[in-house]
Amino acid sequence: MRWMREQLTLLREFLRSDFRRILLLCALGMVFACALGCGFSLARPDAAMEVIGSFMEQAEQSGVVDESGGMFVFALLLNNWRAMLFSAAYGFVPFIFLPLFSLLANGALLGITAAVYLSNEMPLGLLLAGILPHGVFELPALVLSIACGVYLCRNMCRLATSNPRRIPMVELLGDLLRVLVLLVAPMTVAAAFIECYVTPVIMGLFL
Repeated sequence: MRWMREQLTLLREFLRSDFRRILLLCALGMVFACALGCGFSLARPDAAMEVIGSFMEQAEQSGVVDESGGMFVFALLLNNWRAMLFSAAYGFVPFIFLPLFSLLANGALLGITAAVYLSNEMPLGLLLAGILPHGVFELPALVLSIACGVYLCRNMCRLATSNPRRIPMVELLGDLLRVLVLLVAPMTVAAAFIECYVTPVIMGLFL
């Protein structure tokens, strides 16, 4: 218990550091990407439907969706963990800031989905029921993991250029690991179970 309290204290201190600024920028970037996705969907509805179809096909191929359209909770959980881990690990590549591509892709997909729902005159409640119950956990977890990747990439750039503001990698990786293990992992577990067992029930109320 003492060790866990120490880890939580270190986590809180890290979240109050300049990581907080990067986290805020990533959250704003997600909103911006979502708006771009909405605009793209309204301007190119046929292309938007192709994007949605491609995403659904990838979900089926990943083994997350069963034949009846339901979801396998553990397959979904592993898929989410893999996506979050890669979003953070992309930060090991300096200068390119690959995690931002993950942010743009996920935000745009969310915006495209929302615009498709609304343009087809589906109930707003159905859209919110399909996103909010698990999205309350999944979206912050995604933004956190991407922010970890951006923070890591920034430090990799500083290491490559011998910037005096660089952070020792052992210290930095410890901080990022606490975010991923103590925040992102539990949030994705909650999101996966809600998406599989709660979201379909709530959506059924609007069908």
